Amino acid sequence: MKITIALPSSLVAEANSLLEKTLKIGFIARVLSIFKVEKAVIYVDKSADLDERGLIDKLFNYILCPQYLRKKVFPLDPDLRYVGLMPPLNTPNHPLEKHVDEIPKISYREGLIIGQKGQNRYIVDVGLEKPVIIHEKKALQHEERVLLKLIKKNGDIEAYLVEKKDIPYYFGFDVAVTDMSLKEVIASFKNKMLIIATSKYGEEIQKEVRNLMKKMKSYSNKVLLLFGSPFKGLYEIAKVEGFNLDEEVDFILNFIPEQGTKTIRIEEALCSVLAILNFLYRAYSRTG
Repeated sequence: MKITIALPSSLVAEANSLLEKTLKIGFIARVLSIFKVEKAVIYVDKSADLDERGLIDKLFNYILCPQYLRKKVFPLDPDLRYVGLMPPLNTPNHPLEKHVDEIPKISYREGLIIGQKGQNRYIVDVGLEKPVIIHEKKALQHEERVLLKLIKKNGDIEAYLVEKKDIPYYFGFDVAVTDMSLKEVIASFKNKMLIIATSKYGEEIQKEVRNLMKKMKSYSNKVLLLFGSPFKGLYEIAKVEGFNLDEEVDFILNFIPEQGTKTIRIEEALCSVLAILNFLYRAYSRTG
């Protein structure tokens, strides 16, 4: 299952301080990583006066960066004052090994170009006791971030440039902070992915399980999940934008019927929706 999440630019608007906003993004990043989300798209919430895309972008990009590169990639910034309190992601793209003898024979790491050694030879920091050298014909820029395949041979490392799609296991999610409205995000994914809007006014999930799984299979298990803001649901945001949500998405589903609280926070909704979807996908993929 390949999941993309659409979240509003007002994502952290209800948090009262930079500390709370930082912790919220850290928790959301953990949730997305646990359920192997591939991409988070931030859309412009036109129902809100506050637009914090800049802060959201900084915080997500910081926590997604491997810990061994952070001091080199991110200069001192007051917006990053509390990032030390963010939880570690502990995903495969955030390895903790620091020595060559600790890493497996074949591994993948993100690196930072820190120098050049002759023509087509680049020095790359990959968080080990010494940098690695890659041979690459295409020009790479100083401080460019790259993905590498590392092969350990007799205590030495051979390193090769790779793309994320070439890595044979989950390697974290990407974030795209956009200028698109909710409607524009839907349009950009329409007919490419199964689009599910989450809402307490939607059909209860248990009533749509068979239809949902059948439709998901027709989209090769590619799913876009839409979430509203801390203050406005998707129906209200769609109304502000002037379109009918029911006409633009495949399903509008209530994943938490008879909720016990008046509202559900985005991070709580993410946990619930992704857990239920993960369970259903795994249960139905095994039974056919």
